Amino acid sequence: MKNILFVNAPSCFASYAGTRVNAVVQVYPLLSHATLAAVAQKEKRNVEILDLGMILNWKKALDDKLRSFKPDMVCMSVTTPLFNEVADISFMLRQQLGPDVLLATGGPHATALPFETLNNSAFDVLIAGEGEEAFRRILIGDSYDGIPGVYYKEGETVRFTEGYSYVKNLDDLPFPAFDLYDMTKYKCPRILNRVSPMTNFMTSRGCVFRCSFCNKNIFGNRIRYKSPEKVIDEIRYMLKAGIREIRFIDDMFTTDMDRAKTICELIIKNNLKFPWTLSAGIRVDRVDLEFLKLAKRAGLYQVAFGFESGDQASLDSIDKGIKVEQGIKAMELVRQSGLESVGFFMLGLPADTEESIHKTFALAKKLSPTYAKVTVVIPFPGTRLFDQYEKEGRIKSRDWPLYNLHSVADIYEHPHLSSETLDKYYNRFYYEYYLRPGYLAKTFIRTLKDFTVFHHMYYGLQTFFPKFLSTKPSEL
Repeated sequence: MKNILFVNAPSCFASYAGTRVNAVVQVYPLLSHATLAAVAQKEKRNVEILDLGMILNWKKALDDKLRSFKPDMVCMSVTTPLFNEVADISFMLRQQLGPDVLLATGGPHATALPFETLNNSAFDVLIAGEGEEAFRRILIGDSYDGIPGVYYKEGETVRFTEGYSYVKNLDDLPFPAFDLYDMTKYKCPRILNRVSPMTNFMTSRGCVFRCSFCNKNIFGNRIRYKSPEKVIDEIRYMLKAGIREIRFIDDMFTTDMDRAKTICELIIKNNLKFPWTLSAGIRVDRVDLEFLKLAKRAGLYQVAFGFESGDQASLDSIDKGIKVEQGIKAMELVRQSGLESVGFFMLGLPADTEESIHKTFALAKKLSPTYAKVTVVIPFPGTRLFDQYEKEGRIKSRDWPLYNLHSVADIYEHPHLSSETLDKYYNRFYYEYYLRPGYLAKTFIRTLKDFTVFHHMYYGLQTFFPKFLSTKPSEL
């Protein structure tokens, strides 16, 4: 297999268009494809990436690419809301390319439901968990039955090899193949980042905590770190590749606080000038003021926290292992540091009631982060919550496009709340939080100072009138 094509799904950036988070639709090169493409490049393959999320007339673009590139292997990653679309495209690929081109998939949904994924698509092979090592071995021709974590079709039967192919030393990973993207096309809303293009960056993999709503089936529960020196080298590479802003999306960036501080010190020492954020939501019990001040000196301007709920019983019901008071303390440290903040909140935790939701509203207003984002809990396949609800007979629908964090659908039976009630509070949250006179005045003054006041007015309209002002990536 000489020609390897990665295809990103058309709706990858549009999943939340028309919802309350309409104003913060993220547009960036897909890190998983860039990393796997780099593995293929290292094996001397011809590699291209087709990002259909950036193209309005994507069917023509796909057809043109298949004709001109003539791939021997086509790879697609799949998340739960995109599964139906990705499966449909796999059948299109099979029809056009014939039986001899290998179709491969992976990602969180594929890993959670490998048999269902292969049986309901035209993909030949599926890599569960981390993909780099298994993908490399497929490229060099190793037999599937000797590669851990690989599921594959033999006629009408799906077979698999037990285990997963984790990367033991993250420093061995090649730099992502950002050279395969036209970086100038990736532009995010000004509310989401300061400069474009931006990209996601992981300096570690794995998470030791076991929140029931979180899918750990890709990177697992054991933390593995890139060395601080590797992190700096990769940042330098990304900046040379045209990246102007970086979103650190580690689950556990501040778990090893000494390492986190070392990375910040090396950014300063190497005079690397770029804005960056901690966007995945660091834990409220893994932060201190010294780190926040040091990170700000190194270019950090925004930090996100997963506060989730203002009710301790609700927090305990997802096994997050934090206290409401720790969230309050963390926000006080952020205020002292002068950083922007994002607060993540969730409605519909297993123990949630209308009373606990009112506590969450009250906590959000008390903390008053720069931006607050609420989602409704979705029991995604691969999470302990999905397994629990399925065992209890609470899963009503496996119509995967309905599994959308910002579009409430009647897909499961909550122990205490109807989907209509969750939808009501989801919408009320944005009105109650963002239309507070104090918040509006503070935001107006802040955005006047940084010349983004008109941007924020437009983003506000997108938030409250999402059906009329949907954000869509522009056509390439």
